[in-house]
Parts: sequence; structure tokens; C-alpha cells
Amino acid sequence: PYWAAGYSFSRGHFVATVPYDMYQPMIFQGEEMSIGLRGFTVGYDYFAPERSVCFHSYAIGENSDARNKVPHFWEHAQDFRGAGVKAMKRLLGIVNMNPEVPRSEWDHSEEAKYGLGGARETSKFYDVIGIDVVNKTTQRHLCQFVHNKMHKMFMKNLRPDGMGIDYSKIDYKWVDPRPDDK
Repeated sequence: PYWAAGYSFSRGHFVATVPYDMYQPMIFQGEEMSIGLRGFTVGYDYFAPERSVCFHSYAIGENSDARNKVPHFWEHAQDFRGAGVKAMKRLLGIVNMNPEVPRSEWDHSEEAKYGLGGARETSKFYDVIGIDVVNKTTQRHLCQFVHNKMHKMFMKNLRPDGMGIDYSKIDYKWVDPRPDDK
């Protein structure tokens, strides 16, 4: 159900409709959630293979020496001091993940371009996936649902035009079936 920057294939209109937010510099942990939620609210659905077909090797193990020679965006973090905090407030505000923060405390520049769509609410995504934005918790063991079960259950609600899932017919909330199993 999540969008992944390293494994995203779509028609070009996706990046035109849900562009990277230029007001979110220095964001590495969060831009995928932002784009995924914004795309979801525009009406895009995400599909992934049932099995891993590729992976991203972060700089660990036998390739770490060679991989760590590649420049990283955070090497210049001192030049952008405070930008990441400001950007994260904006990101979380736009996708409604920090309802406790007043809207006046984050940047709303070009929010029509970099904000949410009107096809679905973020709350639908949070309910289906088991995210509680008020208590800052998630339901665990989501993978067991996403693997096969979610696809089979949700495909019954494929829109008549074949263009994705009709989430107005989805009344499902993921609840961890094994809450004591950490």
C-alpha cells in the first residue's frame, strides 16, 4: 500500500500530478510517505509484486567501502541548518499526520500544487493501514495482510472502468491480530 521511490513505475502524469515538494529540502525519511499519501488522495493506487524482485543495498557489508565513497545529501546538512525541521513540519502538516500542531506553524507555500488531492481523505489510508496519527502508533504485522489477503479483498472493489480501487466501498481497518507478539 506504500509508494517507494526506488521502485516506482507509472505513466508520466503521476510525477506531474504529485511532484516532489520543493519546500521540503533535507527530507530523506518521509518523502515517500508524503508522495504516497498525496498520490492516494489524488486517486492513485499502488501495486507491488508479491515477492521481492529487487532491493536497495545500503552501505553495509562487503560493498560498504565502495558505496560510502558516493556523496550523500546529508553531507551538506550544516549548510541547511533548520531546513529539515521546517520541511518536516510542512510534510506532516500537509498529510495530516500532526493534528496537534496548529496549521499556522508550518509553511503553506504552493499547497495547491504540493498538497493533497480531493479524491480520498488521508484518514481512509490511515484507517486501512492501521496508523493512529493522534497517538503516533501503528498496528504491527501489516505484511501478513498485504501479502495476498489485501489484494484479493480489495480487488473485489475495482472500479468499473478498471482504473483502481473504489475506496468508498472499503470499510476495513487493519488491527494487529497478534498485539502481544513483538
